[in-house]
Amino acid sequence: MENHEIRILRGKKMAYKFLRLTGGTVAKVGQVFKDNVYPCGYCMGIGIEARNRSTCLICKGTGTVELKGPVVVCAYCRGTGRGHSGSTVTCTVCKGKGIVAVKEPVKVCPTCHGTGRSPSGLTCLKCRGKGVIEV
Repeated sequence: MENHEIRILRGKKMAYKFLRLTGGTVAKVGQVFKDNVYPCGYCMGIGIEARNRSTCLICKGTGTVELKGPVVVCAYCRGTGRGHSGSTVTCTVCKGKGIVAVKEPVKVCPTCHGTGRSPSGLTCLKCRGKGVIEV
């Protein structure tokens, strides 16, 4: 199950912003990143909310979010920072950032297989939506 992949990108703008983070358009579930500054998942790194053209409340208009320590792409929202596709509600797992902090080492969650969701569509109780668990 280590080869599960999640699509974290929507459109060319986000692909450009995540290029340095993932080295491409697909991140493997459980792939750990160790930078401190990342593109904002909610506004796709541009600092402005697409629907109402206001300043992004997650990154405060900077287009980046800061999270110290090792992080993984949020499995529940797949890095978009939104609760459901097309929704304006922020993801409850990553709080709209698109990434979540973890403690290493990690492995893919055996309950949800890295999706961050239970079969009913709610947050996986074992990994709490991160898609990975501590080893």
